[in-house]
Amino acid sequence: MMKVEPVELDGNTAIAIEVKLPKTTLLVVTTDKGYIMCGALDIGRQSFLPGAMPD
Repeated sequence: MMKVEPVELDGNTAIAIEVKLPKTTLLVVTTDKGYIMCGALDIGRQSFLPGAMPD
């Protein structure tokens, strides 16, 4: 399940994205300046990309 909703922060609007995964929940909040997210994805390994090579 995926949920997307606006979040008001100091008069600006951020977008919150929540993705329910089998063993955890992925949470991302994005603005026009950047984003923050939980550590559920290992960007260094790129394990979430299709065709990524296993270790």
